[in-house]
Amino acid sequence: MSPFIQKHFRIDKSFYATVFAITVPIALQNIISLGVNLMDTIMLGQLGDLAITAANLGGQPFFILNILGFGLASGANVLIAQYWGKGDMDRIRRIFALSLRVVLLASGLFTLAGLLVPRQLMSIFSSDPAVIEASVDYLFPLSFSFMLFSLSNCYLMCLRAVEQVKVSMVIYTCSFFINVFFNWCFIFGQLGFPAYGIQGAAMGTVMARAFEFGAVIVYMLFVEKRVGFKPGHLLLSSQGLGKDYLRNSAPVVGNELLWGLGMSMITMTIGRMGSSFVAASSIANVMNQLCGVFTFGIANATAVLCGKTIGSGQGRAAAQRVANSLLVVGELLSLGAMVLLLVLRGPVLQLYDVTAETSTTAYALLTILALLQPVVGFSSVCVVGILRGGGDVNANFILDCGLLWLEAVPLGLLGAFVFHWSAPVVFFAMRSDNILKTVIALPRVFSGKWIRNVTRD
Repeated sequence: MSPFIQKHFRIDKSFYATVFAITVPIALQNIISLGVNLMDTIMLGQLGDLAITAANLGGQPFFILNILGFGLASGANVLIAQYWGKGDMDRIRRIFALSLRVVLLASGLFTLAGLLVPRQLMSIFSSDPAVIEASVDYLFPLSFSFMLFSLSNCYLMCLRAVEQVKVSMVIYTCSFFINVFFNWCFIFGQLGFPAYGIQGAAMGTVMARAFEFGAVIVYMLFVEKRVGFKPGHLLLSSQGLGKDYLRNSAPVVGNELLWGLGMSMITMTIGRMGSSFVAASSIANVMNQLCGVFTFGIANATAVLCGKTIGSGQGRAAAQRVANSLLVVGELLSLGAMVLLLVLRGPVLQLYDVTAETSTTAYALLTILALLQPVVGFSSVCVVGILRGGGDVNANFILDCGLLWLEAVPLGLLGAFVFHWSAPVVFFAMRSDNILKTVIALPRVFSGKWIRNVTRD
């Protein structure tokens, strides 16, 4: 082994065993979650383009809430991973409590909005009365799942930072089958149930979220021992950690929220270009996320391992070696995702009963997403993994949100409504921020300026 590789990369097998012990369950969990979305679009695809479009737009409030919850949990994980490196379990429990309290408040507000003003929300994303009404039919019942999902998902995400990831895979596997079963019953009226159509897809999701929440409570009370967090710990005082949590979470939450709003702006742009583009984009995005789950998994594992290395006091050189090694692994996985998308795009589209225009557009969008995978691999590991795990949350915010709002969103709006570009060209313009993100993020990572210890002694 050359001295250069030994100096700049981790070469011990135990390290890579740990990497994949974290990555694989996260990836499988996301395959299961995305499998639910895929089954939803396939089942709703039997009802036509309008059903797929309505579910896509009706799910936008949940998408924003999910992004917000991801940001809150990710901000907490910056602290949890570093305290995990120090072995400070008391402070970890207090950070758990802070995160869950904030998530409870946020999801409650989203639930009220989805129940009280669903039509006003849907009119933001579409001007077509038929699409708005169908989207409301989906959003209203779906709103009952918001608080259940947010609490259970935040708890499971915080467990990732202490390297407990298998439980989420088990829970979401069971949830997948529950969701598919009740979708089949409620959408098509099987086993004596009425055929609710698009409402049935939302009702099946509510049943699955209720199971997830119940399973998390049982696991928390009777199984989990490493952190030892119980419902009563929700009342724990922060003991000064509130400021640390705010300082590290605010940029991450702002990042994820603005990113989610930016993606919703993109969805609005797509929605106003026609229902065929919405349906094609929905199909392509699910396939893209499904093929890229291992890239996403390695990004999350990177955040945990970089944070743990910094918190344990091993030094800057050790943290940089971890980052360099995981960049290489992430890029190899993203190249695999590119090949998968190119190979599967044709066979998967044959599963959908959609118009020829929608199928042709979806094929073009899948090709674009496949060719972007190599830069997405670098940008994901750099931004979601290294910068965030290292406590460099302000640089993370600038790269993730700044480029989205300064380039992708305005370029998409101009392309759609001023220059009248075709759907695939507009779609590429709205994804092109990943290229600039990679160009800017890599020098930041190699400089070592991202390494910051954010714990208290």
